[in-house]
Amino acid sequence: MWEINYARQVFNEMFERNVVSWFAMISWYDQAGRALIAVQLFSRMKVEQANEFVFASDVSACASLHAVDVGKRIHSQSVVLGYADVPFVSNSLVSMYMNCGRCSDALSVFMSSFERKTVEYKAIIINGP
Repeated sequence: MWEINYARQVFNEMFERNVVSWFAMISWYDQAGRALIAVQLFSRMKVEQANEFVFASDVSACASLHAVDVGKRIHSQSVVLGYADVPFVSNSLVSMYMNCGRCSDALSVFMSSFERKTVEYKAIIINGP
């Protein structure tokens, strides 16, 4: 765990953070089971700096926390910035909504996806009621 603490120290001392540094920290916290910190970091980021990888990681963190209200806000931001239709972002959204018991929202994202992939079908089936 010292690695993530050291990385956070370097991140905090950075004069200017770019999308790569934000993504590295957000995804690392999410994958380390510290989803709340990932979501808190995202909230400090200028949303215009985010890309599809950042959105997918933060939506995944929301799913872990069952934070559907935060996830819906991130979903809205991803729509405005044009990332909601990226297959792995839409898959993260489907999974998040299903994990939070919001099947109709998950189905709505699923049905609006331009490219329905096997992973999206899997997210609907595995996370179903």
